Amino acid sequence: MQTIDRIVVIMERVAESPAGLTLSQLSSATGLAPATCHRLLTALGKRRLLDRDETTKRWRPGIGLVRIATSVSPSAGFGPLVDPVLATLRDRWQECFYLANLTDSEVVCVRTVETTDPNRMSVRVPLGRRMALHASAAAKAILADLTAEEARRLLEAATCERITRYTLETPEAVLEDLAATRDRGYAICDQEMELGVAAYAAVIAGPPGEAPRSLCVIGPRERLRARVREGMLDGLLAAAIDLSRAMQLPADPR
Repeated sequence: MQTIDRIVVIMERVAESPAGLTLSQLSSATGLAPATCHRLLTALGKRRLLDRDETTKRWRPGIGLVRIATSVSPSAGFGPLVDPVLATLRDRWQECFYLANLTDSEVVCVRTVETTDPNRMSVRVPLGRRMALHASAAAKAILADLTAEEARRLLEAATCERITRYTLETPEAVLEDLAATRDRGYAICDQEMELGVAAYAAVIAGPPGEAPRSLCVIGPRERLRARVREGMLDGLLAAAIDLSRAMQLPADPR
């Protein structure tokens, strides 16, 4: 039982840290010896419950953990519907498309596809990635579908930290952006998360009692803007409507 307790503590500390944690940070946060922490992380990594970024050396939730989580979430039966849609969009535009869910107070990537072109520069959104509520298109599309009170509550509980010089840093500024999102029918992240990167997202409203989702695309800013002029955004919005209909939800043009 001691080993199980240690594993749970490690996974809880990683889950609480969107940027991920290094071995030394995890050892300090859990009180475990570095050797013990390394042994448990290696075991979790083999099962893909946690993944290690080879560049930053930080541990984050892995694909295996997301698969377990989504099997007991409202998205459990959504995969067979959304996966072909994501694949069709990816094959047409060769960008990264993904689905995000609102779970409690977090927006998380639960389905993702990447370009199949090995020579194409792309931006990757891994399963389990937590989306910044105040900056990501995926989160803003979802927040715009909530009441102003609900959106404000979530934003005030989060940290509207400065990520780039384009990031909105107060709940009030984000709420103004959400109003613009409602007016135009989709959310935009224009270099708010990473310089040179843009994202667009459309909401998929949930049935009564279920939180909304968002269908998103992300990529290099100038290339994505060109794709929008070529009709990619129209395709994204149409796909969101189709998914709403498939889930027997009211079709939503956003």
